[in-house]
Amino acid sequence: MASTSAIAATLEAFLAGRIGFDRVSEDLAAGSHPAAAVAAAFAELVNTGRLPADVAGLLQASVEAAVAARAAAPAADPLGALKSRVEDVVTEALVDDFRRFRDRPRGGGRDRVAERQLDVLLTDFRGLRLRRQAGRAAAAGGVGDDAPTAGLQLAAAPEIGPGDMLRERFVLDAELGRGGMGHVFRAVDRRRLEALDPQPYVAIKLLSGDFRSHPDALRAIEAEARKAQALAHPNICAVFDFDREGAHAFIVMELLDGETLDVALRRSPDRRLPPERQVEVLGDLLAAIAHAHAHGVVHADLKPGNVFLTAAGGAKVLDFGVATALHGTGFDPTSLRALTPGFSSPEMAGDAPRDPRDDVFALGAIAYLVLAGRHPYDRRPAEQAAHLGLVPAPIEGLPAAGWRAIAAALSFERNARPADAGALAAALMPALAGG
Repeated sequence: MASTSAIAATLEAFLAGRIGFDRVSEDLAAGSHPAAAVAAAFAELVNTGRLPADVAGLLQASVEAAVAARAAAPAADPLGALKSRVEDVVTEALVDDFRRFRDRPRGGGRDRVAERQLDVLLTDFRGLRLRRQAGRAAAAGGVGDDAPTAGLQLAAAPEIGPGDMLRERFVLDAELGRGGMGHVFRAVDRRRLEALDPQPYVAIKLLSGDFRSHPDALRAIEAEARKAQALAHPNICAVFDFDREGAHAFIVMELLDGETLDVALRRSPDRRLPPERQVEVLGDLLAAIAHAHAHGVVHADLKPGNVFLTAAGGAKVLDFGVATALHGTGFDPTSLRALTPGFSSPEMAGDAPRDPRDDVFALGAIAYLVLAGRHPYDRRPAEQAAHLGLVPAPIEGLPAAGWRAIAAALSFERNARPADAGALAAALMPALAGG
């Protein structure tokens, strides 16, 4: 009977959040409780709906592993994989709770109860987050008291992933993609959730660890992100904030539903968009860049992968100012694929100051790709195409005025291109609309 009471007390402490899963395993293993009594206690919690069956199964397995570990060599750690599995299950359950909270019916007299439930969820999540990060830091070896703290903390920063929370606000829900700059996650914004926003999700771009050894590049990226915040336009992906947590720097952005232009073109049998979609996408793209140029901002990395076609229709431009930010910082933009040879002007390969006409060259290449289904220079870098004397073939069916605008944009000489995206739009869009 005493054994049953001790088991119950340990499990109640776990359910109340006073102890973690590892302590459950250790306490129950240390008590030398009969395996049948432990199994019965877990079964009771499952049958009464107080503990999910998958969590109960993993916890029970961790107790059995802890018992086995006591009979094994002290250095053995058979619990590591089980602990990780338990953490994953608990994390998934907490994120599901956040989703249910978001999707619940609104109004009525239950809002205060719901707010208290949210407070409990966030408290649970903070505890889980601290345990996960502490475990990762321990696995990485930690930082000694006598070590040069700043450098080692940056180098040993634990990896961030789904289930973690940044700045006690952004709950990482799922990884959406990764590239040279870092990883992009869908995340729940706690403030939006508390305000009952119908769209509590945002996109988090977690910058690559390479930036930690180039603080000048990181500061430059932050400065460009601040500029992008001011570019309020329906065809530019909104940037909400730039922030840091420890060694991790991240950009908070609008979450978009759809696909990038490069993906859409690859899916198309003739590598082109439908004619009506061509005009819409190019019009949105030119409007976005013209707005940026009017505010003194050069994108400097325009390419199909940075043009997002939304599920609702239209297009939005992503990732303003990356190449511009890295220019002159000692950080090689090509290491992050922040310069795309097939869409970069000849001047961008050198040390020339960034200019709106660099974007105009990229816009000409994208327009050619969208309208013709192929790259004007077979995806060769501009400086190589210039050296070979390549001349793009006219686009079949495009009115003469439209072709003159694209041909001028694709000039290898900066001074021969339209002055900015607004000038290119004024020359190209009437031809497309009338064609």
